[in-house]
Amino acid sequence: MLLFHLPEDVLYHILSYLDCKTLSRLSQVSKAFCHIVSRDVVWKKIAKELLNTGITRYWTDIYPHILLKDRVKIAQNWYHGVCKRATPLKWKTNDGKIMVHGRRSESPMKLFGHNQEVNCIDSKNELIISGSRDQTTQIWTLTSSCRRAVIPLYDRVWSVAINPALSSFVTGTACCENFSPLRMWDVERLECVSSLGSGFRRGAGVLDMVFETPFQLFTCGYDTFIRLWDLRLSPHKNVMEWEEPHDSALYCMQTDGNHMIASGSSYYGVVRLWDKRRTECLQFFQLSSDPVSSPVYCLCFSCSHLYAALATALHSLDFRHNLNITIR
Repeated sequence: MLLFHLPEDVLYHILSYLDCKTLSRLSQVSKAFCHIVSRDVVWKKIAKELLNTGITRYWTDIYPHILLKDRVKIAQNWYHGVCKRATPLKWKTNDGKIMVHGRRSESPMKLFGHNQEVNCIDSKNELIISGSRDQTTQIWTLTSSCRRAVIPLYDRVWSVAINPALSSFVTGTACCENFSPLRMWDVERLECVSSLGSGFRRGAGVLDMVFETPFQLFTCGYDTFIRLWDLRLSPHKNVMEWEEPHDSALYCMQTDGNHMIASGSSYYGVVRLWDKRRTECLQFFQLSSDPVSSPVYCLCFSCSHLYAALATALHSLDFRHNLNITIR
């Protein structure tokens, strides 16, 4: 076959112009075509435009151990909300202490310092930053159980996030005082270097935040908005925002590093999937039938699963369901 006489890079370049449906049909022509079409390089361009395939906006691959062709199939289920639900773990509410669990150590390291419950924590490399209802942010390192520093914020701290560059971190507070609930701090000098936003309503606290890049920060909270901040631009105005349609507080969020945002709201265990290229919600899942408030406190997802922690249980959404369908 003359097509197979082409150099591999030329052949893959030609195949990169084909869509999902054409590639799927081409893989059924012969074993040789099936082998070629299964290569990740053929699907990378398509995968970058879909939700949660592991290909970020900078073309890095988060899940290199999983074939891109399979991830593209799973992405169809994320988009259409096709999944299997389960509740793999239940628990009783308990008061919080910071416990650092090492993979090679049987006994965890305990960090004591806050005198009220710990609301948030972030860790990168050997740096740990925690925030508490006691109105302080505390800085720790993995090499010591003693605090490196305490920063009084004079307001309850709901969220913290360390910049991937490790040069700064951001705190989100309850917005019960006369200053911005969203502030950036220098890691070394422990000084506030910037306040983000303006005109926050009293009580519109920031409940969660995620750095997607060293310059792009996503936040959400009581004001029912997901906001995107570009730290290279004016700190007074976010560059994009998405509004929770049922006017519920947003307790948590995660992004896939490309097009998808997952958010958890304060009522009925509602998890929403958003496509950043659209302003309206793409899909939503109600995980609790409890008539009272059932906040989603934490979200985490992989290529195929989304996990949501509510007050008394961990819920799982498996998007590998019915993967024998033809790629659309």
